[in-house]
Amino acid sequence: MRRSIRLAIGALALGVPASTVEASGDYGCTVRWKLPSRAYDCANRATLSPGNDTRVNLLYLLRDTPALAPSVSTRPKPGYDDLLYGNTFFDWRRLRATFYPNGATAEAEAGRGDYYGSRCVSLATGATAFIAALTANAKVPAAERAALTSSRGILVRRCEGHRDEAPAWPAAIKSAPGREFLGYLQAAAAFYGEEWSIARQGFAGLRTARDPWVSEAATYMLPRTELNAAQAAAFDEYGSFAGSDTIDRGALIRAQTGFADYRQRFARGRYVASAEGLGRRALWLNGDVQGLSRTYERLLGHTPPTREAAADLVEEIDNKLLIVPGSRAAIDGPLLLATVDLMRMRPSDDGGEVLSGQDLAAQNPRFVGHEDLYGLILASHAYYVAGDPRAVLQIIPDGARQPQFSTLQFSRQVVRGLALAALKDRNEAGFWRDMLGGADAVYQRPLVELGLAMNWERNGKLADVFAAGSPIAQTAIREILLIQVAGPGLLRTQAQAAGRPRHERDVALFTLLQKQLIYGDYAGFLGDLALVAGATKGDDSLWNIRQQEIVPLGLFRAGRTSDGFACPALRATAQALARNPRDARARLCLGDFYRLNGFDDYMTYPEAPKTDELGGTPTQFRGRAAPRSVIYADVIADPAVAPSDKAYALYRAVNCYAPTGSNQCGGIAVAQGQRQAWFQRLKRDHADSEWAKTLRYYW
Repeated sequence: MRRSIRLAIGALALGVPASTVEASGDYGCTVRWKLPSRAYDCANRATLSPGNDTRVNLLYLLRDTPALAPSVSTRPKPGYDDLLYGNTFFDWRRLRATFYPNGATAEAEAGRGDYYGSRCVSLATGATAFIAALTANAKVPAAERAALTSSRGILVRRCEGHRDEAPAWPAAIKSAPGREFLGYLQAAAAFYGEEWSIARQGFAGLRTARDPWVSEAATYMLPRTELNAAQAAAFDEYGSFAGSDTIDRGALIRAQTGFADYRQRFARGRYVASAEGLGRRALWLNGDVQGLSRTYERLLGHTPPTREAAADLVEEIDNKLLIVPGSRAAIDGPLLLATVDLMRMRPSDDGGEVLSGQDLAAQNPRFVGHEDLYGLILASHAYYVAGDPRAVLQIIPDGARQPQFSTLQFSRQVVRGLALAALKDRNEAGFWRDMLGGADAVYQRPLVELGLAMNWERNGKLADVFAAGSPIAQTAIREILLIQVAGPGLLRTQAQAAGRPRHERDVALFTLLQKQLIYGDYAGFLGDLALVAGATKGDDSLWNIRQQEIVPLGLFRAGRTSDGFACPALRATAQALARNPRDARARLCLGDFYRLNGFDDYMTYPEAPKTDELGGTPTQFRGRAAPRSVIYADVIADPAVAPSDKAYALYRAVNCYAPTGSNQCGGIAVAQGQRQAWFQRLKRDHADSEWAKTLRYYW
């Protein structure tokens, strides 16, 4: 039976980062469209902030120069999951693809096989190196070479879990170099089979082999064996680490000594990078956070930020240092310290201590030579933790008018802009407009546009967002404001704005028609319905229209209107309501249109923006919104309604809560006692109706 021999936490199994391991705080994902970011919400920003993924902050610090800021053209094409981010936010995966467009793809990561994160991850590359070395040694007879090559299959069997099989080693290996290669295979088989003492003895005897590859590989594999022996009892079958107390200290010390010996003997050897990575794993296993911190700070200074190895290093640091107990006291270098400081500004949900002003003040000497970075940390603390926006303005001078921004420069100005917004400074909008001139790096301008759009929204200048020549070009920002806030006049204009993307125009028209119905502007709906000519229903479903490739405008012309309660086409229903808004049957038919075409979910999910988010101001539509729950309550309360319509309203009102007891019809939920009363009234007053006969429960 195939079995993967795992090393559990595999980020340092061979000096390879575990990119699938979640970053600190990486639990759940909600995109909140606002500039301040204190709590981690999975929507990262192009500014150093507490709410960012720690990997994002650290990588930005490592690449902090305008020359390394990719242009907008390098932004990867968004996938389905990226659509709600717009061009303003991003996750770690997307940022990596932006900075390193030629890096490992998701397909490549998915194809790493069963052995990724285990001892056997080196099986394939080891085979290539073994065969190359065997071929290069002319002193190995051809027959022996063939037999040894075939014997590599024994290692494969070990990695597949067949450790109890007695290996059938070739008996006819007589040459001295051939015996060295055979000895290496036997030691490697013991290694993959978890027979540490046999592997240790075999590799130790080959360190002085005549073949250069065998000698180097054995010198590398000996401490690798000790490292695996050291941690053999430290992980359970699910990969959970039991702690440093479960480590074999003697084997761990021998591993560290052996890796140092390898690096000294083979300073430019083929396994140097792996040996260094495994050396870091040894530090981690030993709980030596101070040693890890010093090692990582040194690597941050020597790893070229233009190479994807920088992102790999950041992932490793995040997994193995930043969230390890005791790491905060050990971290001393400015890049790591700033990353941890921002993380410590997040609101604590586990009883942990939020970074205090006293602690931050004591760090001043550790930021010598990095005064601007320290200033950002101070300003961020003043804004996010102390709630003192005036202090931010004292710490960060106005530098909005720059030809371009590094990430640190940009972050400093953004936190100043946040302080201006908190103080309701009359110059806030001008500040964001000044920043637009230099915010050319990828993800920077959309964030500034968000700040300006939110200022205009909250100051009654929504029309400025959509005016000709407006600097607010981001479709996602505009669509949110159209869906949540815009009134009928603005929506009608934007639905016909030829210079804007088709999707944005369709969002405006869909929102106009949907809100005209729900707010009772039936005459307006009938007049604007002509704009739907030729539109389709898309994929015949309705959810979040910002994510839907085709906005389902065709629903207003060809959506379902009946499944048992006789109703005409939507146009006829709207005409009846335009003549008499209290027409009970027409209102019930409008409710069925909502129900049958997904409008219940559309009007409920996603939840409306909070007051501090884009689109968080009240809608500019007048009147009372009437989702299905309101329609049914109104019809039930109207004494003039025909009994057949009253019975259907009662039936549908109860079914709003089927089958979970949660309101599926929008509006304010009612108590179960009210649903029971509706049920009993239907059964008592309309016992002969098909709806009373059909309904068996209340929820």
